[in-house]
Amino acid sequence: MITRRTALTGSLSLAATAMAAHAPARAQAVPHKFNVGSFEVTVISDGSINLPLSLLLPKTDPKLAAEYLGPNGPTAQVNVLVVKSADRLVVIDSGGTKDFLPNTGSFADRFEAAGFTPDDVTDVIFTHAHPDHLWGAIDALDEPRFAKARHHLTVAERDFWTKDGLAEAMPDAQKGMTAGSARRLKILAAQIVASKPGVEIVPGFSYVDTAGHTPGHASVLLSAGNAQLLVGGDALSSPVVSFEKPDWVWGADYDTDKGIATRKSLLDRLATDKTPLIGYHLPWPGTGRVERKDGAYRFVAG
Repeated sequence: MITRRTALTGSLSLAATAMAAHAPARAQAVPHKFNVGSFEVTVISDGSINLPLSLLLPKTDPKLAAEYLGPNGPTAQVNVLVVKSADRLVVIDSGGTKDFLPNTGSFADRFEAAGFTPDDVTDVIFTHAHPDHLWGAIDALDEPRFAKARHHLTVAERDFWTKDGLAEAMPDAQKGMTAGSARRLKILAAQIVASKPGVEIVPGFSYVDTAGHTPGHASVLLSAGNAQLLVGGDALSSPVVSFEKPDWVWGADYDTDKGIATRKSLLDRLATDKTPLIGYHLPWPGTGRVERKDGAYRFVAG
């Protein structure tokens, strides 16, 4: 029998469930701020993406994949960093666009709402040139969003994406994406500075070789005095699989064998050195650390 009391209780329960579902989205609308030594770091959400299990874990039994990532695949966050030092304002990756993935493309508006101005950006550092990392650097008029900034890529990443005939050589599902990234890099060509890993590219910022996800993928190490933070890009994308099963083939990697080797090496380094990590697609705001567990690793958010 349904009474007014049970109906009201049920309505409140549904409302609470709906509020809980929207809580992460509300949290992401507010930038997350912290310090790395003298650096002021702001994490701004560009939105989220959903990719199917068949793409992410193509070599894993579907039932096992669903146990780790859920039957519909994970919802991955898009965490963009803005770092302010004494004389620079640095953006690390620039988010995507709604015409590529409809739930991305929020970074530009949230960047300005947070009190930043595009013309104040001195440097944009890309971990790699996938659309959700690169395309936000171009505005709706097809012009550089950060017109006064230098834009950094590794030499290997720049050379890969700007190679003649690359789009035609890619699988059909990746042709449009590849052509789109190449076109945007052409728009940015006069502002691009290409560097090799291991060299300080901006005072306090250096590339760390984490190739595999793309041929020139690089993480970014922030160093301010004794404080450090590794901005991992897509080297470690899943808070479960990347840490607990680093030897599983990750279908989003261009070179899956290299991606596996990179994950294992990076996890060992982060667990040994205890360097804090922020991941582009890890749960908002993407910050945490790596610990060893049961012969593998785990991601500890915080």
